[in-house]
Amino acid sequence: MMIASGNVLPVAFGLVQFMGIKGPIIAENGGIVSWKEKIYRLHSNDSALRAYSFLKERMPEAERLFTDKWRETEVALKRSVDLGRVRDILKEWPLEIEATGFAIHLMEPGHSKMDGVIKGCELLGIGLDEVVAFGDSDNDVKMLTGVGMGVAVANASPKAKEAADYVSTGLHADGVVEGLRHLGIL
Repeated sequence: MMIASGNVLPVAFGLVQFMGIKGPIIAENGGIVSWKEKIYRLHSNDSALRAYSFLKERMPEAERLFTDKWRETEVALKRSVDLGRVRDILKEWPLEIEATGFAIHLMEPGHSKMDGVIKGCELLGIGLDEVVAFGDSDNDVKMLTGVGMGVAVANASPKAKEAADYVSTGLHADGVVEGLRHLGIL
């Protein structure tokens, strides 16, 4: 089992330890993968940091998340920032700008959770067709469509629901349990 999160590695690592998950940890929307005390950095935050400096000059209220102190492959802004304005100000920058329920992520082009899933599968020696992914946000779309089975929970974004092979009627964790039952895993 793997976990894929938009959060920073220290937070995802703590969650994995608490849950007893033994597989690779995919953090920062696929920018970092950790397994067996090794860290694989798949992307850089160099362009995102330059873009953030440009954005901050034009939008002083654009604040980074507290956890960005530990973020290595992207920049995450507080969700209170106007997404449309961020996209407008940074429209000329070569960036992926993804909104989740928690943050607005500035990432280099091509950066996605799917990158981390691919690396995790490589580390585990399994194929993408053997993976079931669960998601709820736009940043899960590539992952939901790139694996064997994509499941979106009922509270997922419209894009995540459209990308999924199965959409649960349950919200949050209840939707994950429902999806596992639907697949015969539970």
